[in-house]
Amino acid sequence: MSEFFIVKENERLSHLVEGLKKCGSDQEKIEWLDRDPRVSDWLKKNSWLRLFSQSLSLGHALILKSLVAIGQEDHLFPSSEGTYDFSEKLFALLEELFSVEVFYKEIGGIVGYHWILFSFLFQEKHLAQDRGYYHRPSGIDISSENPNVRESIYEGIISLPLLSEIYPVGGAADRLKWIDPETQEPLPASKLIFCGYSLLEGLIRDLQAREYLYFKLFGRQVRVPVAMMTSSEKENHRHVVSLCEEKKWFGRSKDFFRFFCQPVVPTMNKLGKWCLRGSMKLVMKPGGHGVLWKAAKQEGIFDWLESLGIKKTLIRQINNPIAGTDYGLLAFCGIGFRMDKAFGFASCPRQVQSAEGINILIEKKFPTHSTFCLTNIEYCDFSKCSIEDVPRESGTLFSQFPSNTNILFADIASIKEAVKHWPIPGMLVNLKMLSYTDEEGHLQTEEVARLESTMQNIADYFVASSESFSSNHDMSLQTYLTYNHRHKTISTIKKLCPQGSLLETPEGCFYDLLQNAHDLLTNYCHVFLPDLPDVESYIQKGPSFLFLYHPALGPLYSIISQKIRGGKWGLRSELKLEIAEVNICHLNLSGSLHIIADQIIGQIDDHGTLHYSEKVGRCCLIHVTIENLGINPQGDHVYWKGDIHRDELCEIIIHGNGEFYAENVHLSGSMKIEVNDGMRLIALEECGTLKFKQEPLDSPTNVWTYHLCDDKSIQLLSNP
Repeated sequence: MSEFFIVKENERLSHLVEGLKKCGSDQEKIEWLDRDPRVSDWLKKNSWLRLFSQSLSLGHALILKSLVAIGQEDHLFPSSEGTYDFSEKLFALLEELFSVEVFYKEIGGIVGYHWILFSFLFQEKHLAQDRGYYHRPSGIDISSENPNVRESIYEGIISLPLLSEIYPVGGAADRLKWIDPETQEPLPASKLIFCGYSLLEGLIRDLQAREYLYFKLFGRQVRVPVAMMTSSEKENHRHVVSLCEEKKWFGRSKDFFRFFCQPVVPTMNKLGKWCLRGSMKLVMKPGGHGVLWKAAKQEGIFDWLESLGIKKTLIRQINNPIAGTDYGLLAFCGIGFRMDKAFGFASCPRQVQSAEGINILIEKKFPTHSTFCLTNIEYCDFSKCSIEDVPRESGTLFSQFPSNTNILFADIASIKEAVKHWPIPGMLVNLKMLSYTDEEGHLQTEEVARLESTMQNIADYFVASSESFSSNHDMSLQTYLTYNHRHKTISTIKKLCPQGSLLETPEGCFYDLLQNAHDLLTNYCHVFLPDLPDVESYIQKGPSFLFLYHPALGPLYSIISQKIRGGKWGLRSELKLEIAEVNICHLNLSGSLHIIADQIIGQIDDHGTLHYSEKVGRCCLIHVTIENLGINPQGDHVYWKGDIHRDELCEIIIHGNGEFYAENVHLSGSMKIEVNDGMRLIALEECGTLKFKQEPLDSPTNVWTYHLCDDKSIQLLSNP
């Protein structure tokens, strides 16, 4: 493709798009397209396709002529065919593209989509963009708990009845290559098993932990509504909905979930032709999560949330399971509520050369004033924006600008207004190697482009003006940013097989989870643990200990540290707590201990709805020693998945609102202890012999009462 052709084609398409954007109806758009030289020449040809187009509806005719205008007709439609089968395929193609035309109407529909992709790919790929002066955002530091952070945590808790959550789960996840082992069917990232649970279930567990915290403090149940943006890619929508059905909507009413579909878009090869996977069958891919805002508005998601009294929303991505660690999400949302912000970014240090965007404060200078915008720049656009990916300080691992984590906060009313003016934010080209079967049945592997957009760049709408720049200028914006520890904020799962680095792999994410557990147990709970291995030792020998827990145990470290106090764990010891109400003091652990409650945070009624209550399983271990062979040191383990082989295990299973109590006892070897609903099982030693005593429960004992102190800290009071 010659440079002369590229320039002329870009000019023609630009002129065409500007006219289409001004048209008010399909008829006006068709009339404008008919004036284009390429379309007018096609109309003069005596082809079957031209005659066939005269019988189409306005909408279908608009799409067909749009394809002619962008030079795809000879590529997409065999010139000699006029059969019934051909007509059926043509109608199917036009129908598939109808949603693209409608969704991208603000940028010129199909023609606008193609022109922007063409322009980015062939015209502007290597051109620097002068976006202004770049500043590191001052932000709000929430990395350590202080009075201001505790106030924000409190605000995040009390504002839960006004909050919703949105999960963009419709991405292609091509790098993950997650396949059903039985059917060999590609699976979405939401179904990937991490630590024994799907990534989607992990997000819901985090949410329910915060709801349970609200219940423990105020005695009232709150259910945060959840919306998910799915897609047709790899049967994503079907898989996500079936997972929710399989899990019986996670004990929540189906009415508290809404789904809306992310549009898929055509792909283009490096010759400027749309990719085909068969006769008149396009290779379509999701158009990036930037379509989230318009799609949510278009599908009535925001209206639904506002009808429930919801004011704000938290956006989390499916591939970052550690974002719910400790108080990070509560403090982040609390600041957004307290300062009534329109939009927010949860940020942290960014590793140099990582595939992560940056958060940045952009200043643009004018003769009388300057404008400021807190926004995101994707890593693939660094060269275009003249950004060097270098350390902030020489010799360190972290870059000069913080990481965009895609943990976002948004005011619904503000976003609805922003979408009117900024419907497709952060447009960029996604250029990746892709394998597909072409129209002749041959497997093709080539670099394929599609136009994507980024949800975080809706922040570009929120611009403020000032006469001069100050170091904390971003504090007066409608937007905000928080800083937290990286290991508590982001560790993504984007690819299964590590290639040199654990970054963006489940192994790397699990290692970060272990780091968090080591920090929690040693620095907060004061448990004596084996040293945490370095990355190389972790890969070769596995973890030195395991601690997995239901997030309702806290989720705040300050709460967990009051439930687990002191003790000593041996090498490769393991504690798994699928329970929220425990009192563990000076546990001496050598081997594996699992404590599992089937009622962790409440009870499920006959309709399958979970009700938070004090009727939960409880366990109290005071000066208890657990000793067994535990994890097989020679076993073939996949720790991150929960596929672990044990020689011996002590397992305590608590049904209903049963309770288990043990003090000054030694539990050795493989044991399976079950506690019945409504019963209290006491383990005791008499003359060196372990015995169990069972008694009915008149009312729960060992109840933790959550007390909110004047300084907004939470103190647990025991009610033995």
